[in-house]
Amino acid sequence: MAITVNAFACADDVLIAWEPAAWNDNWAGFCVEKRDERTHDIAPLKNRIPPKAGEAAVGQDGISSADSPIRRCIWIDHSVGLTDQVSYRVIPMIETAAGFDRDDANASVWTQPSLVTGRTADGISAFFNRGTLMSQVVSRLVGGDASAQSLRTFLAKLKDPGYVGRRYLSGDLRSELLGFLADADRRGNSIYAAIYEMNDAELVQGLKPFGARGHLLMGNGGATENWVMTDLHDAGFELFHRDLSKSGKSSPSVHNKFVVEVTPAGKALRALTGSTNWTVTGLCTQLNNLVILDRPDVADRFLKQWHALVAARDDMPADLVDANTQPKDDGDVTLYFAATRGQAEFAPVIEAIRNAQQGVMALMFTPGQSPLLTEILARAAENKIYVRSVVSSVEAQADDGSDAPGKIVRVSSQVIKSGAAAKGFHNDVLVPSGVRENNRPSWAETEFNVAEMRAEHLMAIVHSKTIVIDPFSDDCVVITGSHNFSPSASQKNDENLVIIRGNKALAQAYAVHINGVYDGYSWRAYLVGGGNAGHIYAPLDGWKAGGARHQELGFWMGGNGTV
Repeated sequence: MAITVNAFACADDVLIAWEPAAWNDNWAGFCVEKRDERTHDIAPLKNRIPPKAGEAAVGQDGISSADSPIRRCIWIDHSVGLTDQVSYRVIPMIETAAGFDRDDANASVWTQPSLVTGRTADGISAFFNRGTLMSQVVSRLVGGDASAQSLRTFLAKLKDPGYVGRRYLSGDLRSELLGFLADADRRGNSIYAAIYEMNDAELVQGLKPFGARGHLLMGNGGATENWVMTDLHDAGFELFHRDLSKSGKSSPSVHNKFVVEVTPAGKALRALTGSTNWTVTGLCTQLNNLVILDRPDVADRFLKQWHALVAARDDMPADLVDANTQPKDDGDVTLYFAATRGQAEFAPVIEAIRNAQQGVMALMFTPGQSPLLTEILARAAENKIYVRSVVSSVEAQADDGSDAPGKIVRVSSQVIKSGAAAKGFHNDVLVPSGVRENNRPSWAETEFNVAEMRAEHLMAIVHSKTIVIDPFSDDCVVITGSHNFSPSASQKNDENLVIIRGNKALAQAYAVHINGVYDGYSWRAYLVGGGNAGHIYAPLDGWKAGGARHQELGFWMGGNGTV
């Protein structure tokens, strides 16, 4: 009864999926072992739940999956670090009166080594943060104290570059962003940056060494603090400000988050973009992504856009919109800027979603009546391919009833899954709503909740704007950038949207990241909706052919997400 195992890595995690050729009804779950390919050390992965339902929480470091088997066929290894090279094998476990015995006769072979890296072919790299406050990791960081005062103390600590919670939540995204700046400075190059908002002291400190080699176009985001521009001015930066509202409002948004490295001779070398605002919140309390493009032609287009935006001042002139509507193609990379005419940047994405053969995965923030979301919902309803998506939105209302930024009145999210109606959640049942006493499994810590976060002007949101299509196909597509996929952003905002085709390592890295986000959100939604936490101890039937999880397993076993 051979077990086939696949492993897929991003910069933070490795997703392992496995499927037996035949099932033994005596199997209670699986032990997953990891081998370090450099030291050849072998160790079982840790589980976070006790061996049986109703038992107390396991220790801070978890429990061996040999002692508490993994009761599913997809698992994410969060214990890996950047540049690790690892392999995995899966051993079925049989429950006995004394615990669990290994069924070594039916163990899998080791997977091919996986390199944990954000770097892929074609000069493209992707990195992610872990910006979810309502999580068991954060609950352990605050010692299980999920009070409002504990949250305020924790948030204050996130400003400290040395704080372990900040380093964990900001992940490799923060270190790679700082590394991008440091490398450009070491080479004596200049940077040209267009940033929506900024208040993170460590990132500002990373900019200062450029002095007169630094050029910044600051957008109209409301989180920028006065000291930021003062400090950069004193450091010698060339500074510009752009406000499409012409009145100090944050909408229409000057919403880019890109940086271009340029040589003293004026040659653009590389660029970074993504969804990350240069704020403490952007780094630590929202889920974001960063993509680095070591593609001189693409970087040159970003540089040209920077100069065009500076020249446009606070306007969106017709010639700028005309130029934005024409994409920049560089082999497998297509780059659009907004605003465009006729939502030109959406057309190739809609075509790719409609043509998907394996699956579509997405993270979205405030997409409004997005035609891209409409297409994803249609593919989910068809239930012919694997679809997973999390969509978050925030609605604000001014205290005086005007359209000025004001009080948050509603926070909502949708979890989208193929074959099921999209579920909407709002306010205290925001996805992910923190695990509370009334829905807390015996083995879990209480988590911060939405009401506490709203009181601190924080939203538990997915802020990434990314779509992945057919990640196991040669025709795979990744869409990312600052663009939130809404019609209003297409028509009014400064945005960028990057379409990358045929890079399977990149597509699979984004898919691993999105899958982890979806799992965290859907599990908390399940608990909030009255779901029984003991369900995770149920027999493995859901993973077998015809079971509720088999479509998902088929997708990760080679792209067969069809039903």
